This record gives sequence, C-alpha cells and structure tokens, in this order.
Amino acid sequence: MPSSVTSSPPESIADNGVNAAKLEAANRYVRWNLLFLLITFSFLLFPIWMPFVPYLNQVTNVVIIITIGAFQLIWLVATICAIRRTLALNRRSKLKVTKAQDVESAGAAANDCSNIRHIVAMTLYKEPMSVLQTTLDSLVQQKDAASRISIIIGMECRTPDKEAKRDEIYAKYESKFLRLIVTFHPAGIPGEISGKCSNMNYACRQGLEILRQDADYNYEKYEHIFTNCDCDAVFDAEYMLELETEYSKLDSADRHSSIWQSIIVYKRDSMPFFVDITGVLRTFFFMGVLIPWNINPMSHYSLSVKLLEEGAFTHPAYQMEDIIALIRYTILTRREIRIRPLNLISINGPTSGANYLDEIREWALQVRRWTIGAGEVFHYFIVKTYRMPSLYLSISWATRFFIYYGLVLCASAIFSVISPFIVRLINATAAPEHGRVLIGDSLFQTICLIFLGSQYVFLLLVSVLVRWCLPVPGGDGGSTSTGTSTGNNYNKGPWGVARGLVHWILMLPTILAYSFVELYSFFELAFRGKDVCKHNAASKNNLVLVKGAGDA
Repeated sequence: MPSSVTSSPPESIADNGVNAAKLEAANRYVRWNLLFLLITFSFLLFPIWMPFVPYLNQVTNVVIIITIGAFQLIWLVATICAIRRTLALNRRSKLKVTKAQDVESAGAAANDCSNIRHIVAMTLYKEPMSVLQTTLDSLVQQKDAASRISIIIGMECRTPDKEAKRDEIYAKYESKFLRLIVTFHPAGIPGEISGKCSNMNYACRQGLEILRQDADYNYEKYEHIFTNCDCDAVFDAEYMLELETEYSKLDSADRHSSIWQSIIVYKRDSMPFFVDITGVLRTFFFMGVLIPWNINPMSHYSLSVKLLEEGAFTHPAYQMEDIIALIRYTILTRREIRIRPLNLISINGPTSGANYLDEIREWALQVRRWTIGAGEVFHYFIVKTYRMPSLYLSISWATRFFIYYGLVLCASAIFSVISPFIVRLINATAAPEHGRVLIGDSLFQTICLIFLGSQYVFLLLVSVLVRWCLPVPGGDGGSTSTGTSTGNNYNKGPWGVARGLVHWILMLPTILAYSFVELYSFFELAFRGKDVCKHNAASKNNLVLVKGAGDA
C-alpha cells in the first residue's frame, strides 16, 4: 500500500479558491437575515396589537386558531413523512437480517461498483482523540476499506498537540485505508472565519490535489463519492455499500445532482432531558422535514466529488457547511440538487458538559450556532438568488427554509403556547366590548386546549418513532452494526420506558426554551452582524458515545 502523504499546501491551494477581497467587502451589518428576523418577530407580535385594531379585533380569535391549526397541519405532514421513513428503515433492517440472498445481491452490486472509490473527510480541533477514533473505527468496518476508502482529516494549525495527534492517527490507521491524509489549516487567511467550513474547504482542496498527484492512486481511472462528516460520527457498517447501491441506480445527470443523507440518531451513555429531547426531535425532523422537503443535509452526508468541485467545496466565510450545502450547490451549478435518503441509521454524539450547568451552556451554544448559521444561509441565498435555476425553485426553497427555521423551530411553539393567553387577557381587560366573529372567547379557549392535546399526541408519536421504532444499532443492548457490543439500554426496559414518558411530558417546555434561544440568537445576529458568525463548536471533551460503538 502506498504511503500516506502529509505536506504543507502548495500556494495554488492556499487561497482556497475564493476571492478574499470580496469576502472582506461584504457588509457586516446590513444583511438579509434582518428580513428573516423582521418577518418572524412581526408574526410573533400580531396577537398583541391585533385585538386593539378596530374591526380586526373581531376576528382575532379566528386568526389565532387558523394559525395554530396550520402549525398542527405541518406537524401532521412531518409525522406522516417520518412514519413512512421509519417503515422503510425497518423493512431494510428486517431484510438484511432474514434474507441471506440479500448478502449475495449486495456483493453483486459491489462488483458492479468496482470503479467507485470513496473519500471521507472530517475536521478536528479540540475534540478528544477517543471521539475521532470511534468514527475511524466505524469506517474501518466498511467493505474493502483498505482498498477503496481514502480518509482526509483536516486539523487547525491551532489544534493542541497537532503533530502528536497526526502521528497517532497514522500509527493506528495508515494501513487500514487506501490513503490517509492529514492537513493543517493555517489561521488568518483573509476572508475566512474559523470553523469547520474553512477547515473542510482547505482539507478537501489539498486532499484531492494530493490524490491527483499520486501516480500510484490513478485518480482519473475511478469515479469518486465524497462523504462529509463530523469527527463524532458512527457509520453503519454497510453505509458505503448502501451508498454505492443507491448511487448506481441513477443516471449520470442525477448522480451529480444528488446529496445522500442517512438518518442520524444522537446517543451517548447519559444525557440530561433537554439534550435527549433535542436529539429525538432532530432525528424526527430528519425524517419528517429536512429530507422530504429538500431543505438541507445535516451533520454528515454524501455526494459525488464532481458535484463537490462544481459547488466550490465549502464556503470558508460561513460557519454551517451542512445547512448551506444544498442551496450553495444549487446556485453554483444552476441545477436543482435533491436530497435522497439512505435507509440506514448513523449515530452522532450530542452536546456534552462537565456538569449540569455546563450541559445547559453547551446545549444553548449549539442551538445558538445552528440559528446564526441558518440566518447567514438565508442571507447567502438572497444575495445569490439571481443565479437560481428558476424563479419557482427560488421561491419554493425560500418558503420551505423559512417555514422550518423561522416558524417551526423558532416561532411556532412560542406562538401556540403564549398567544392564547395573551389574547384571552387582552380580550378580557382591554377590549372586552368588541364582538367576536365565529369564535367566542369560551370556544376559543376550548379549541386552544384541544390543540394543546393534539400537540402532545404528535410529540408522543415522535417519541415512539424515534425511541422505540427505529432499528438503531445496539439499541437493545446487543451489537452495533460494526459487530461490537454497546451495552446500551437507554430506551429499553421499565426505566427506559419511564424515562421516555417523562421526557415526552418535558418536550413542550424544552421546545419553548429552544425557541427562545433561537429568537435571542436571531436578535444577536441582527445587532452584532458578521462578528457573531463564528463556529463556536459544541464541546466534545466529556462526550462518551454508546460504549463500544465503533471499536475495532
């Protein structure tokens, strides 16, 4: 096996392929995320002023009920999509276990894909080496990893003990992959912000250049699929095989216009209720919204290297390379990019802290980072929207993106829970003399209570789907897809069920807290501008994934 390569980047790669002067010239305060905030905040305020406006105050109850009902309809659609995806995941899991011929057909598919090679890239800053090793161990378990998978690990120049970490990685994994490349992303490149986007952009450009210059690798002979992941990802042992199968089903045009997303579950040995609930909801929204609504991939995802290069890798001046990926590639290639599901489970580590207060801080920082990233992506989209393939696609994606990040995640819980109290209070005190059209105050209160009950029904379905219906590797205390014991009974047995039910009751308060952190973050982005757009990654120092997951 040829030796792995680590080197300083050639000058042609060091500029990361972007015009730093243009990035620096971008306005730091008057940005389109202000419109995002204005619409969201105005929406939240109308239950306060509407009861005082003549004539409008007569239909306040009707408007509030219709709006909350619309949110319930969104939850219904998302739940139906999530149920369909859960059924597909379980069908694949059962077929894999019960039909030996599936193994043979998978092997035949692998032979048909013999001209495909994989490149997996991840970044590392201050995360513990044990977290990275869990990810690499799960990749070692992929079929033909030593002959078909190349790994690129992008470290920051400021990473503590980076040379020692690089040497440790080589010592343990150099012989287990086709190529292993470690890059050091220099600090202070004009126009960049610190974080995964700039690090990943640099690592991918340098890594691909190294592979192309490697005569023994014979780069041009193969078709390459790229997988972008976090350093705390645990892949299903058949991830690459399933990816190749789905990739091969498409013609050339669709292959290079697609992003593949597995369903990600967030697990660690112990989690506070708000971290656990947030993870459950994120998995639900993967299945119910992000994939079927074609909004954006998240955490780790795969695409052809051709699309990666046509899309100019990742934007070093933004912080969320996953949220921006689909719209960036759509804009730069001027063709519609589709998110396609992979019917298997991957595991990611959620936030972690040294103590309970630290857990709260890390959770809030993560929510803040996602929110600011979404606001920045909206700004990027508006600035570049003239390059979208069509006006319809532009309006459609912007609507879906705003409904999810502006309304579902930020405004819906606050509006649905608080606006009925505000309207009832104002109707009873400041505007009691105004007549009500169609819905009186008593009926209004009854309908709002019914909606509260239906919301908890949806949340119960979410809990059942994610906690007990998904075929999560090691979820019953057995073996992971990598063949290693997890010893994880988090959602199993009487205690697991009891915990899940308690967390179900706490779901709505957690969503409310999440929404308020989002709203605060949008205001922070509005007042502080580009200065707040930094990738303050969630701490992984205390992260322990499910025991044994990914161990070789």
